[in-house]
Amino acid sequence: MASTKVAAVALPDLSHLSSADYERVYEPSDDTFLLVDALSADVAELLGRRPALCVEIGSGSGCVITHLGRLLPDAALLAGDVNHHANRATAATGAANGRRVVPVQMDLLSALRPGIVDVLVFNPPYVPTSTEELVEAVATADISAAWAGGPRGRLVLDRLLPALGPALSPSGLFYLLGVAENEPSEIASLLREQAGLESVVIAERRAQNERLFVMRCRRGGATEAPPSPRRDRSGELATAAESIS
Repeated sequence: MASTKVAAVALPDLSHLSSADYERVYEPSDDTFLLVDALSADVAELLGRRPALCVEIGSGSGCVITHLGRLLPDAALLAGDVNHHANRATAATGAANGRRVVPVQMDLLSALRPGIVDVLVFNPPYVPTSTEELVEAVATADISAAWAGGPRGRLVLDRLLPALGPALSPSGLFYLLGVAENEPSEIASLLREQAGLESVVIAERRAQNERLFVMRCRRGGATEAPPSPRRDRSGELATAAESIS
């Protein structure tokens, strides 16, 4: 991958979360920091799309989706996680930073209608594990689901890929964080074949023994997609809110 360094930026306020919370939800770490920095560096691209609905899959503490909401103050924010502790933490982080984030306990994009997502962000479980360990993590819906990625750390991401094309709006953007062992070149090919998305690495950073990257993906054939018209997302957000236990 080419060198694509980005500057570090301040995180949202997370002082409301305690060490007990981080026993149940993923604590922001180097991967979180890179994703936040990459979104900040790409703010011109984001603002140019005038997104109405931003969604994060696997929101954990709510750090990333709240930061995205600070960059895009007019966008509605929705966050999904299989861990109900993460859903509550995400809502609290949004509120502590002056943004409403609607949390939904869902698997990937299962609770959303097609074609409504203008910005989608995913920091998937990328640690290579056995398939059995991943299945158990999802079944128990606890913190282990935040890092258990199955073989090559790709099982969760590979399940998402076919759903990306239908989920995104015509000018939608998808931001993906990964690690070099996930084979980003193969991911880019699959994104093109399965979702019709062209991808580019916009940030990368070495963190301890990991080489992390962030990809920005959008529909092929458009160097400058027209901005999304402003749309009323109150229906989707109301439906999502009803699903919170």
